[in-house]
Amino acid sequence: MLRSDPKILPSIVAALAATSPVFGQSEESPEFKEELRSEDPGKAETYPRAFFDTFFPQTALDMLERVPGFTIDGGSDLRGFGGGAGNVLIDGERPTIKSGGLEDFLARIPANAVDRIEVTRGAQRAGETAGQSVTANVIRKDVGFSGTWSAELERAADGLVYPRGEVSITAPLGEWTTTTKLNGFWERFPWTEFDRITLDPAGNLQLFEEETAPSSLGQIYLATEAKRLLGGGTLTINGRFGYSDFGRNTERLGFVGRLPDGPTADRRTDIRFDSTIKFDGELSVDWTKKVNKDWSLKILALGSIDDLEESSVNVTEEPIGQPVSASRFQAEAVPIELLSRITYGKQGGTFRPEFGGEIAYNSRDTFFALEVEDANGVRAIDLPAADVTVSEWRGEIFANTSWKFAPKWTAEAGLGAEFSSIRVTGDAENSNSFFFVKPSAALTYAPSDKVQFRLAARRTVGQLNFSDFAASAQVEDDRLIGGNPDLGPDQTTRLSLSGDFRIKSGAALSLEAFHEWRSDVLEQVILPSDVTGLANAGDARFWGLDVDASLPLTAILPGALLEVEAEFRDARFVDPLTGDARKITGLQSPNIDIDFRHDLTKERFAWGVRYEPRIDIFRFFANESIEEARGDRWTAFIETTRFFGVKMNLEVRNIGGQIFPRERFIFTPDRSGTLSSSEILERTRGAFVKFTVSDQF
Repeated sequence: MLRSDPKILPSIVAALAATSPVFGQSEESPEFKEELRSEDPGKAETYPRAFFDTFFPQTALDMLERVPGFTIDGGSDLRGFGGGAGNVLIDGERPTIKSGGLEDFLARIPANAVDRIEVTRGAQRAGETAGQSVTANVIRKDVGFSGTWSAELERAADGLVYPRGEVSITAPLGEWTTTTKLNGFWERFPWTEFDRITLDPAGNLQLFEEETAPSSLGQIYLATEAKRLLGGGTLTINGRFGYSDFGRNTERLGFVGRLPDGPTADRRTDIRFDSTIKFDGELSVDWTKKVNKDWSLKILALGSIDDLEESSVNVTEEPIGQPVSASRFQAEAVPIELLSRITYGKQGGTFRPEFGGEIAYNSRDTFFALEVEDANGVRAIDLPAADVTVSEWRGEIFANTSWKFAPKWTAEAGLGAEFSSIRVTGDAENSNSFFFVKPSAALTYAPSDKVQFRLAARRTVGQLNFSDFAASAQVEDDRLIGGNPDLGPDQTTRLSLSGDFRIKSGAALSLEAFHEWRSDVLEQVILPSDVTGLANAGDARFWGLDVDASLPLTAILPGALLEVEAEFRDARFVDPLTGDARKITGLQSPNIDIDFRHDLTKERFAWGVRYEPRIDIFRFFANESIEEARGDRWTAFIETTRFFGVKMNLEVRNIGGQIFPRERFIFTPDRSGTLSSSEILERTRGAFVKFTVSDQF
């Protein structure tokens, strides 16, 4: 069994404390604080707090979602802290968080604590929002004690009602300004219809199963930010700690070779799956100081640790009441991340260079055990890399710059060099070293303050998931996956062309077309151990188009707004098993979100409708391929602040039901062989009704 070291967390806290600066107590001037907070106020598109009153926002997240033509980008899943910068700053700085993501951080900030939001188009400070052409900067104000709260009840399609609640408070605490959020919820995801149909290669019915698979998720998290002036700079501490539990109870009533044409099934399968994060913790400390008129220094340390546990029991009875087989697995993992980063960059002027470095340590201790029981007794199933520890040391140095060399032109350039060493120990042994050079360049042309064009190229390195080094199982599909100790990160070269257009009426349109050349892509193959598993399987091309449009309908319906977000994706990858070209695993397209909202300001009432068309999803495994979809979804809401001085929102989603069809094709011995069976899933999820009450104080 895997055991957690009780000294790990104190060691992380001590390491973070050791990297935080200790200087004298001189403080910044108010002018310096404002310079840090505002990137370029003379050229930013500014939305004061009052602009959002029509929408009755409760948090900074609510406000950002209503900025015309702006879509929040939480950043890419790239290695380290700097590679995955998003497009939102808080008081001119990137939030020093990874756990929970950017939207969770924005939801901590009460709307009344926001002074304004500045949207800037074109290159900004090189490192904080690298690769972003449109950036939003949330500028907070000193409000003393304030907060927001919300309480929610949701009714699932099966009639079960479950709660959610959260409270966020901004308050001074001595020399500190703090923002703390506590949230907890429990929710359930039932299917209203679920049929699983298995066919032989000729298309004849082998097994028809009526399935119920209600799943539930419960979480409770405490997140906090504390900030103060220290040593002529700003010291910020961020933390997020919580617990999460996910469970799924699956029952399948099977009819062998026939449709369910009688009251009694031929067999039954029960699957009990549980996944628990017993502890999820992240702590970061960063210090930012303006060294002279234009240059600033930023030092960051961040650490996180999780304690994960999964278990499953799968029992088949045929006939019902007579068990014929069973399988059980248990998995445990403790992932740890520690990183420290330093940057020195110029904020003002037309030429803004930045220099820095980062060092990081990542590890994951994993244990996996599987056994089956049938007429031959109980026996363990050995999978490669079932009990392993994966660790990585990584170092990087980088230089970036932004240069406004003409009134309408801005150039950006960057160069990073990364070295890493990955070691696998346990019942699989291996070590690898990697060196990557990561250049980037962009050219922005802004003929006016309402129009911008941008051409960009960038080389990035993907973030490995250390769980892929270890064995795992997906019991719902009876799929066993071996661990691969010889994985390396994939690399991507991206070329993009974007345009951003604004009209005085408030209409906005953003377009981005891109093409990516990916190498060492991670796909499933037959490993040397003769089991299926993930590997660096070759090169691929990936391309797409992103559209973001906002259209006020004031001329025909005062207070109405139409917003459209759309992503179109496609890819080409030569399959190492079949030699044929196909899409890459996980590709989803198109992803479209159409929102209509009508605000009746005098009546303090709003209503709206959202439509999300069908999205297709493709997955490939060594001996199977899956084509599935998330069907059309309709959502409607009404919202008011007329009663009791609070905001009330009633939302219904999955109106008319939402389908999730899936086709699965299984081959022998792998996808280069012959079709051995196919499986069709016909699933429908019914309507969910949610009532939320929220307010500020």
